[in-house]
Parts: sequence; C-alpha cells; structure tokens
Amino acid sequence: MKKNLTYLFIFIGLVVSYLGHAQGEIKYITFSGVVIDGQTKEPLPGAYITIPQAGRGTLSNSRGYFGIAAFPGDTIVFSYLGFKKQFHVIPRKTDVDYSVFVELQVDSKMLKEVKVYPFSTEEEFKQALVDMKLPDERERQILRETYSAENIAKMASVHGMTSYDNFKYGQNQFIKQIESRGQLTTNPLLNPFSWANFVKSIKSGAWKDKSWKAGAEAAPSDNVTRDQYFRDMKKQ
Repeated sequence: MKKNLTYLFIFIGLVVSYLGHAQGEIKYITFSGVVIDGQTKEPLPGAYITIPQAGRGTLSNSRGYFGIAAFPGDTIVFSYLGFKKQFHVIPRKTDVDYSVFVELQVDSKMLKEVKVYPFSTEEEFKQALVDMKLPDERERQILRETYSAENIAKMASVHGMTSYDNFKYGQNQFIKQIESRGQLTTNPLLNPFSWANFVKSIKSGAWKDKSWKAGAEAAPSDNVTRDQYFRDMKKQ
C-alpha cells in the first residue's frame, strides 16, 4: 500500500514538473515592422496596431515603424483612416522576434459627382446664379407681376380691417358701453324744450331764413383742389 502511494506521488510530481516546464516555454516575442501605402509605398505615420485578445495596441511613428509585444497565436489588426483593415496572425511555433512590411490598400468608395464651375470669386458665382434662367421662369414672371407694388397697393385699398383693427374697434365699442352705462337715452321728439324752440322759430319766421344757402354755395366743388380753394378764399 505504501509502495503504491509512493508511485502515485512520483507520478504527480512528474506531471506538475512537465506542465511547469511547458508553460515556461511559452514566452512573448517582439513583433515589429513598417506600415506603408500599398500603392505609393510611402510610410503611414499614426497607423493603429492592435491585439484585440489582449486589449492593447500601439501607433506607428512618423516613419511608419512600430513595435509591440505579442504571444504566438495572437491576431494583429492594422487600421488606418481611408485604408482597409489588415490582419496578421503570429505563428504558434514562433519563438524568435521578427519584423514585417505591412502594405495597406486604399478603401475605395463611390462618391457622388461634383461639378466644379469656373468662378474665381464668390461675387461672380452669385451674379451667375442671378443671371441664370431657370426652367420655371414663366411662373416666376407671373409671381413678379402679381406681387408688384402696384398690385399690392390695390389689394391693400380694398382689403378689410385687419385683426388689430377689429380688436381696436371692439375695444372702443366696449369702452363706450361702459361710459354710457346708467345714463338715460333722450329722444328729441319727447323733449318739451325742443318743441317750444320749434314753435318759437315758426312764430318768429326764422324758418324763412335762407342764409344757409350761402354756406352751401361757398363749399368747394369736387373739381377744386384744397390749395386752389384757399387761394380763392384769400382773394375774396
């Protein structure tokens, strides 16, 4: 029994020693290189090199060079604005440091057509825009004629009261009602003093006085202007 236990402890020790030795053999390597443009062969400074599994990364310097610690089996991702992403897998049996040249390809995208017009200044562009004849030129001419100053003046002359005028009229009527509230409305036909004055004027013959016609004849006619009327009055 003791002999079997001795063999068991020896076996466990050998297994643990082997696993520790195997784990010690897995070490990181220095993965370095240069990121360049696949078409122009120019270095790409500021390219982003990441290891998603490890959650770390680095940037290429002004000459496109980079260096990063990685383990065998890691996936390296290269990315740069305007270029397609590129992936590189570290071989699992690699145990030495090594370097590579990474050529990134331009990410081509279809853009909308842009027309360039030969205008040297903004003023020339605005003037050309004003002089340009539009497809709806006829409709625009009708709008200009309809909303001309003359037509707008005609419409304003026959236009009814605005909302503000209606409001002011209603306010004035309301104020008049308040002012006349509690007052008696007199009828001249029921006023004895008015009848007495009327009878008195008949007896005195005042109703035969025609002096009011002189004032009517002195009133200006429709064909006489205001200035002409006052000039005639001065001459008299």
